[in-house]
Amino acid sequence: MIVQESSSQTFQSAKTPSETAPKCKICTLNCTLEEIAVLNFLREHPKATQKEIATHVGKSERTIKTITVNLTEKGIIERKNGKRNGFWEIIASDC
Repeated sequence: MIVQESSSQTFQSAKTPSETAPKCKICTLNCTLEEIAVLNFLREHPKATQKEIATHVGKSERTIKTITVNLTEKGIIERKNGKRNGFWEIIASDC
């Protein structure tokens, strides 16, 4: 049996690096699927607490806190009227 070395051969992939897209970024705002789920829930229930959002989306409260902070830093949502009596306002509605 003859075994040939293939070290000098290079294999080409079907996808080039410029063609690959992130799997979880699906909208123009570069939102993850979890962020989109939070945004969809906040459209229907703007006075929802992070605990209610976590229950509906199926994530932990800490994850929802991280998501809401990220969305706030991106300028997509904003909390109005404080923590206790406030509500979420969606500023950018492209998603």
